[in-house]
Amino acid sequence: MTYLVAYASALGSTREVAQRVASRMEVALGDVECRSVEEVVFVSRYEGIVVGSAIHNQAWLPPALLFLSRHELELAKRPVWAFSVGMADALPKLFRKRGAAIQQEQLGRVLSKRVPLRGHKVFSGVYRARQMPAPLRLMFRLAGGRFGDLRDWSAIDAWTDQIIARIAKPGSPL
Repeated sequence: MTYLVAYASALGSTREVAQRVASRMEVALGDVECRSVEEVVFVSRYEGIVVGSAIHNQAWLPPALLFLSRHELELAKRPVWAFSVGMADALPKLFRKRGAAIQQEQLGRVLSKRVPLRGHKVFSGVYRARQMPAPLRLMFRLAGGRFGDLRDWSAIDAWTDQIIARIAKPGSPL
């Protein structure tokens, strides 16, 4: 059986998360391919799929949304998990938990309308100061915002392990 981890990444952070997920799945499950959503022509050859996208303006990137709509019928026939990479942990401390919850709920609702999902998780990515205009950067920092690599690799691994457990459990519906 072959599994797919597909991703849409603007600056590379989401690609690295996808590669981590695919590597961990490959150790446990065998044949796993990690590809940009733009490289995937057919999904019918995969037993299960994990798809992720960077979040820009509270939405998935257009290539990821196109992937879902282009393969909607085939994706509905197999187990699909989704992840989103945003900047919730970069927000001022007062807004972090609420920001992550809003993204989780909003994106999960939008994505599940397109494809039935077995699960969806929002992770924080890498947020560099140079990604923001100087005046906004100063205001962001003064408000308590953070820049840097905010990915929680142990949370990503734990989520991946949950997927592996669902796939590997004999006799269990995916």
